[in-house]
Amino acid sequence: MINLLPPEIKDQIRFAKLNRLAIGYVRVSVAVVAVLGVIFGVSIYYLGVQTKNVAADVAEKQAVIAALNKTFTPKARDASDRLSAIKYVLATQTRFSAVIADIAKVVPQGVSINSMTLTGNDAAPVRIAVTASSYSGALAFRNALITSPRISGADLETISSSNGSSFETSVVVAFKPGMAK
Repeated sequence: MINLLPPEIKDQIRFAKLNRLAIGYVRVSVAVVAVLGVIFGVSIYYLGVQTKNVAADVAEKQAVIAALNKTFTPKARDASDRLSAIKYVLATQTRFSAVIADIAKVVPQGVSINSMTLTGNDAAPVRIAVTASSYSGALAFRNALITSPRISGADLETISSSNGSSFETSVVVAFKPGMAK
């Protein structure tokens, strides 16, 4: 078929087709922008709802934490203070059982300890009253005390015998610094 239309009309037809195509693209673009606007609007609304829910949950949790802090923090502080006091007492407590065990290790055969006054004070001397089966046993007790790692010196204070078969002895003992505990 031969197109006999004048060039102006041909141009107008061509531009009309292009206008229809451009209007179609504009309509699609407007629809896409509208859909994206709705999506962004719904997303912003949903984000706001989630933010309010999370803020309410955080406020509730903080209220629970504040209530627990009011009740449990003083109890925990008291327990911590008691534990610190117990640690202090254990660290500074005199362990007389260890001192007695060390002294008992060096007691010779035939000697028995009658009395001992432990104070936990390194500077104060301690008197130990013993009964020995012989005079040499009483002297051996004094010499054996000096070999103890805790004792810095031991001196005989008295040796007496009432019947000749046993000797009552009093020994004064000085401990090394820090060893009477």
